[in-house]
Amino acid sequence: MAFSRWDVVAINYPFMEGDTGKHRPGLIVSTDRLHSAHGLYIVAMITTARTGLRPDDIPITDLNRSGLPVPCVIRPARLTTLNSAMIHRRAGTLGPKDRNATAALLKAFLL
Repeated sequence: MAFSRWDVVAINYPFMEGDTGKHRPGLIVSTDRLHSAHGLYIVAMITTARTGLRPDDIPITDLNRSGLPVPCVIRPARLTTLNSAMIHRRAGTLGPKDRNATAALLKAFLL
């Protein structure tokens, strides 16, 4: 199954292929080009931030669209690279407001 940029996905945690243990939410932030060329996705952490917010956390404003059951934040400072086997399913997608905020912060961090 292929995923797209801005998809909210359930990923295996810890990051192990074929693991059926805990699933944590993540946000696909890479383009289709990375997946087509290498079979990989760059994923940003999504968390409830129960232990506290960090300065660059982005609150998800449309929980229904994202498919998340509780309020969460995107943590663009925490990225990982995963292959398709480490992604369990697609939960939803990020809304335009949150996409713009995430893209702006990633640009500031990476370019």
